[in-house]
Amino acid sequence: MRKLVTIRTVSSIRPIPDADAIECASMDGWSVVVKKNEFQVGDACVYFEIDSFLPLSDARFAFLEKNKIIWNEKTGIRLRTIKLRGQVSQGMILPLKSFPELTEHSNAKDMDFSEMLGIEKWEPVIPASLSGEVEGAFPEYIRKTDQERIQNLTEILIEQAQEEFEVTIKLDGSSMTVFHNAGVSGVCGRNWWIRESEANSLWRVAKQNQILTALLAYGRNLAMQGEIIGEGIQGNPERMRGQDFYLFDIFDIDASRYLGRTERQEVLAGLRALGATVNEVPWLENMTLERFGGEVAKVLDYAEGGSLNPATAREGVVFKRLDGSMSFKAISNTYLLKHGDR
Repeated sequence: MRKLVTIRTVSSIRPIPDADAIECASMDGWSVVVKKNEFQVGDACVYFEIDSFLPLSDARFAFLEKNKIIWNEKTGIRLRTIKLRGQVSQGMILPLKSFPELTEHSNAKDMDFSEMLGIEKWEPVIPASLSGEVEGAFPEYIRKTDQERIQNLTEILIEQAQEEFEVTIKLDGSSMTVFHNAGVSGVCGRNWWIRESEANSLWRVAKQNQILTALLAYGRNLAMQGEIIGEGIQGNPERMRGQDFYLFDIFDIDASRYLGRTERQEVLAGLRALGATVNEVPWLENMTLERFGGEVAKVLDYAEGGSLNPATAREGVVFKRLDGSMSFKAISNTYLLKHGDR
């Protein structure tokens, strides 16, 4: 679950070339542009991550009113990645003292305070062809697809530097899950189990690729998770015709774990032998994290590059340990600056 609002400590302050009134503050792996001398190294602050939707009903956010939007019939501010004087700034920090309701939790570094402050995660509008009628909530026995960003997992670069990870391209589409469990099959978007319909793109792609019938015949309780991409989805950055599903993970429902790379390939071979057409997100390489020397900036540089369509700048990359036990993502700053609408 993404933590939108956390208490952090300013770890460094650095000047921005040719900027007299602003400087760059860093907290863990995040960098934010702030007013000069507003913060000092060691100061406690409240960090609001990108895609936080701040309610203007809270006077503490009134200074951002000129950037207000209406989302889900609410007026507020969506924080996004911006660039000021050449410096990328992601999110916002405010002094902890401005939030007295949080001071008793000043040592709770891993706690998310978004609900306490009435802050929601901004989500783009889902196209009608993907939303469909709801069958029910996303099944509780399947994990939702939402990897943590490397900026929130900086310790991994040191603690797991010798572990081998597979690296795949993160495609710019919409989350899709196809599952079979105890005789029940279904198709889900990011948050909901979708009722079967010919008008729904998720169901149409799952059927045309024969994923549901292959899962049933395979005989294991599994969830196939990936992205649906193509025409009518996120502006179709890959410039492909039609729509298709690209798998990035297989979740073993009975064991409540993600399959490692080797086992995932074995299952895919079995499903394809049963008639399923299953594309995979593009694989880049296997590597150990020691390549980055513990530096988040180097991971973010690595996230830049071409996508499935080499002429398209990719959204980013995903790192998964080969045993499937953990994963994280690095989103391209170029992508974030270009696509503020998603």
